Amino acid sequence: MDKKKIVETLFDKKVIKILRLFINNPDNKYYLREISRTVKVSPASTYRVLKSMKELKLIIEYKDKHLKTYSIDKKNSTLFSHMLEDRLTAVEEFVEAVKDLYGLKKIIKHGEQEKNKVNILLLGENIDEEKIRQSVVDIKQKYGLTIIFLVLSPDQYEQLLNMGLYPGKKETLYSS
Repeated sequence: MDKKKIVETLFDKKVIKILRLFINNPDNKYYLREISRTVKVSPASTYRVLKSMKELKLIIEYKDKHLKTYSIDKKNSTLFSHMLEDRLTAVEEFVEAVKDLYGLKKIIKHGEQEKNKVNILLLGENIDEEKIRQSVVDIKQKYGLTIIFLVLSPDQYEQLLNMGLYPGKKETLYSS
């Protein structure tokens, strides 16, 4: 069994969701309610998890008058970050989730993947965009990665390429 699977089996799902959010976004500071909304865990549970993580020195609490924000303590979280870090697999999981959609011919990553966002082009005809949206939401919730997608027909894509509207790096992630 791999390390990630062991952690996911041993620890509470709420703790993993919150820890994963911090690990995948190490430079961000979050408010309690923002964390709660992002990972879909109640504010009360989020508070309890944050309190425990603070005691273990996994996160840092910042106080500014009446507001508190939280960020990961990079020097004390390396054990879990190696076990939970998923940034490289988030896009792969998205591709796996949508590659069998009817009419989909090709999935292309456009431009450089930033820390917490990536641009994806899906080429094909009559593709169910609602299923794509749901996969995007799932990836955002699970990994904290925002997938900005656009569905085009192959002809539309070729026309846009010829007009110079999609210059830069392109990586084919899937082709049928």
